[in-house]
Amino acid sequence: MNRRLSLAKLKARIFPGRIFYGWYIAGAGAGTNFIVLGITFFGFGVFLEEFRLTSGWSVTAIALGYSIQMLQQGLLAPVTGHILDRVGPRKMAVAGVMVVALSMLLFSQATTLPIYYAACMVMALGQGIGGPHAFSLAIMRWFVAKRGRAMSVVTTGNGFGYFSTMILAAMIAGFGFHETFVVLAVVIFVVGIPLALVIRDRPENLGLLPDGEFAGGDSQSAAAQAARSRASGGMEVAEAVRIPAFYLLVLAMAAGAAAQIVWIVFQVPHLKAAGFSLSFVGIQAAAYGMAAIPLRWAVGWLGDTLGRKKMYMLAVALEGIGLCFFAFVTPERWWLFIPFYLTFGIGHAGWLVMAQSLPADFFGSRHFATIRGLIIALQVPVSIVVPLFMGFVFDTRGNYQLAYLVIACITVSGALCLGLSRRPLWIQMTASKSE
Repeated sequence: MNRRLSLAKLKARIFPGRIFYGWYIAGAGAGTNFIVLGITFFGFGVFLEEFRLTSGWSVTAIALGYSIQMLQQGLLAPVTGHILDRVGPRKMAVAGVMVVALSMLLFSQATTLPIYYAACMVMALGQGIGGPHAFSLAIMRWFVAKRGRAMSVVTTGNGFGYFSTMILAAMIAGFGFHETFVVLAVVIFVVGIPLALVIRDRPENLGLLPDGEFAGGDSQSAAAQAARSRASGGMEVAEAVRIPAFYLLVLAMAAGAAAQIVWIVFQVPHLKAAGFSLSFVGIQAAAYGMAAIPLRWAVGWLGDTLGRKKMYMLAVALEGIGLCFFAFVTPERWWLFIPFYLTFGIGHAGWLVMAQSLPADFFGSRHFATIRGLIIALQVPVSIVVPLFMGFVFDTRGNYQLAYLVIACITVSGALCLGLSRRPLWIQMTASKSE
């Protein structure tokens, strides 16, 4: 073992530009996020509108499918998180991709609401047991000081996911609506499995330490020792749920999730109801995605440098402000896209990157997936109510403006909740730049 480690160190000195393997995992996570979240999750708005037009279902009935997904993920999150901590992210990522591909095949047969709801449940299972969640755990194990930057790479895939609006619109026009799901099933399986296999459960398996330090030997730096301690340590689940910081973090995460839901799921229906064409909506979403990619890199670096907690507070506050602008966008008031991009764009990038890292920053990575699963579970009421609330407002008023304003107020409150939280003592003694 020592000989292998010595050879690894020698190679590092000879080839100093060698890329740390953790960055390969982050890159594979970006690809997985694109095909699992970018297409299936970010494309839900396109699917919602097409199901409404082709099947005649109400927006509320279709949105119920999303609520079912969120309910299932929330209820199962502690269980799947516990399994993820025990089994490891690599195996779970593979399983998650396979189940998501299966859900696409079920959606292709969704000509009735029961089949549609069943497909939603299968997709929720796939997203919950692997895919993005598995990569998040891997990143928490492979990085400590650079968690924000690593997660910014992973979430780049989400940014490219905004192109899915145009891609899916073209696929539906070319293949047909239900046939598009069959094509997506094949793509997700063929591309997703190799990406999942890039994961290695822990850096120690390759003779490495988090952030690229080499393990072993008397010459190991104190910083490297501390990095390994922070990456492998953490609170017990029972300890975490007994402190106020856990529940304040839940509220802050739930507020950010509310903004995420209304933006991703309802941006297409909202803009079409406001008078924009589907082609314009696709171009707008792609433009937003292009702008989001460098923003995520920037907020990842800022979070690691200035504090990931502070970055999250700023992010959710900007999200809420941005939703107020977005609520009143029309073809005549197109200029509202400018302040919307400047506020929500930065806020959404910050929320997406920091939300993955904060549970590990607060409670460590030892039981990261389990604790994060509990946080998701406690967000279930928000995940259920928000889509139904949005659908109800549209079905009764014919637009989404009031709904967006209400969600904006809820989102801003998330910054206040996180501001009241105090991180557990154990992490304050070892962390250097997370506050």
